[in-house]
Amino acid sequence: MQVKAGSRKERPMSGEGYAIVLRCRSWSEALRAKRFTWDQIADVIALVHEVGPLRCYRLAHGRTAVDVVDELNALDPAGTATLREGRLYDFEAWPAAGRRPTARVLALLAQVYQTRARNLLTGEVFATYSAHDRDVIDRADFRHLDPFQPFSSCPVQQQRVSMDDEAHPGGPRRVTARSAAEAAALSVESCTALFRAVSAEEADMKRRELLLELSLALGGAPALALLRQLDPDEEARLARVVRAQGRVDAETVATIEKLIARCRRLDDTYGPAKVLSVVEAQRKLVARLLGTQSLLPGLRARLVHAYAELAQLAGYLHYDRLDYPAAERAFDAGLEAAHETGDAVLVAYIHHWHSWMAAFRGDAGTALDHAFATQGWTRRGGSDLVRACNAVSSAWAHGLAGQATEALRGLEAAKSWADRPTSIEPPYLYWVRESRGMEGASCFVYTALGNARKAADTAASQLKALGSGYTRERAFGLIHHGMALIQSKEIPAATAKLSEAVTIMRTHSSARLAHMLTQARQRLEPWSDNAHVRSLDERLRSVAVA
Repeated sequence: MQVKAGSRKERPMSGEGYAIVLRCRSWSEALRAKRFTWDQIADVIALVHEVGPLRCYRLAHGRTAVDVVDELNALDPAGTATLREGRLYDFEAWPAAGRRPTARVLALLAQVYQTRARNLLTGEVFATYSAHDRDVIDRADFRHLDPFQPFSSCPVQQQRVSMDDEAHPGGPRRVTARSAAEAAALSVESCTALFRAVSAEEADMKRRELLLELSLALGGAPALALLRQLDPDEEARLARVVRAQGRVDAETVATIEKLIARCRRLDDTYGPAKVLSVVEAQRKLVARLLGTQSLLPGLRARLVHAYAELAQLAGYLHYDRLDYPAAERAFDAGLEAAHETGDAVLVAYIHHWHSWMAAFRGDAGTALDHAFATQGWTRRGGSDLVRACNAVSSAWAHGLAGQATEALRGLEAAKSWADRPTSIEPPYLYWVRESRGMEGASCFVYTALGNARKAADTAASQLKALGSGYTRERAFGLIHHGMALIQSKEIPAATAKLSEAVTIMRTHSSARLAHMLTQARQRLEPWSDNAHVRSLDERLRSVAVA
């Protein structure tokens, strides 16, 4: 929202100031009755009052500064928030006067106003923050708290990429702001969003051009979150290989590996809609580098391994969108590259996800085939965590096949392996320990076996231990817990868990979550007239889940 910055300070509530709040509160109540979002109401307020975004949102909510300060201070569980009324006025008056709000305060205010922190700043003010603070501001998104906020899965362009297909793209070229290849992969709306985001990100024209160039090459506006993690030297090296003007060295490969790790973390929080285009663009870039550059054997092996990791991650993201054909193609490309490097652990890991995807589709036979393949490759590797993955995927496949003894035996083995990782575990297996991954995976097995009590207990244990970044895993835990409560006919408690999962879906784009929520709702059909179920149905409709 582009509005003018405040031209004067609003001092503690004058009669005129309070009248403005009351008038805006009346407008807001009328617009909320018509299901306007808080963002839309703030836009309306901006047409009438020439004030900055922070004050627009306060007026949109019809609150006094005292109201906002009290609620903001109450949000801090540690009791360390000490914002005063006068300081809020200072923040609202910036940059014409007053003081610039910190990224932390903006995140708290975004929660109070049920919006994203980025909406509380003009583009010019946002550009004055450091890269770290811009990342904090971008991550603070609380629009899901607004029940009238429409849900969007933000679909991205699907691409089929392999090392052979992309190795020779037509010769070296310089990437410009609207090169044909990148522009073809982005919609007009995406390009417009990218131009606006880059303009807000950086005021310096030369750096703005660099960010635009790299973002186009790496999948559009979502790539900006990755580029913030790079220092200037890393950006320059990456730009040289994107332009085909420099040779790939060890530092360049390290930069690519760093971006892959960051993509995995972004997926944990936001899902495939924000990450898939970036991963596929990186995969295409790495394939081109492998096909056009003469590399020393050690450097080539690292780059092929990076390609294999990108293909595995792309396959997982396609699977999370329920695009099974694209997922299978990506997994197969990853297997080919992993075989070339001779990395038995990575080969096993990709077979594990092949097995897990087949189990999710209910294909127990294919799931067992890949589980057996995983088992063979784990014997050649030295990773206990990938052994845990293999054990739990085997357990789910056996559970779907009705083989309860083998399934429970696999779960015990998975827990045992997960509790004793080796000192040389690959970084991409971080989630097994951090997110209590074996507990989350066990819920699928217990649900397949119809053991509601164990599914509920396991889900509750995982939810208690999960960190804030594992959004999808938290939602899965809530759905499994809800399904178990349905089986026990505890309908109010079950719908409460499922409603919490629906709230998470507003910020995470996993199609698997929508699929499982639909399955859970089908189990509630005998109680369709229950008030709790009707309330759940309303929430499901708000996120477009049938």
